Amino acid sequence: MINLLIIFFGGGTGALLRYVFINNLSYDQNLNIILVNTIGCLLMGALFAYFTNKGGVYTLFSIGVLGSFTTMSAFTHNTFELILDSKYLNAFFYSITMVVICLIANIIGYILIKKLFG
Repeated sequence: MINLLIIFFGGGTGALLRYVFINNLSYDQNLNIILVNTIGCLLMGALFAYFTNKGGVYTLFSIGVLGSFTTMSAFTHNTFELILDSKYLNAFFYSITMVVICLIANIIGYILIKKLFG
């Protein structure tokens, strides 16, 4: 039961942070989503490397905060909008860019923490 509460409060925090980031960055919405997802993936990699015990604090930040800070729904929605607008090449590159950048960010976060904290 405690894990559900941890995830609930972390999720609310992540959703609020996402709203603030996406609505206060002065870039295009698609770029804002890439930035938010990249930051979240970088932090997720760092959390995974740092926490050997995947207990409550890890759950709060990984599933709760970062799980709602980054989201697949906004990414897929924006891709679908590009497809509906017949911007197929843009949709393809947006999708590839999101996946590659977020994977690289996750790996970098992991490596940085491993290097810093062994």
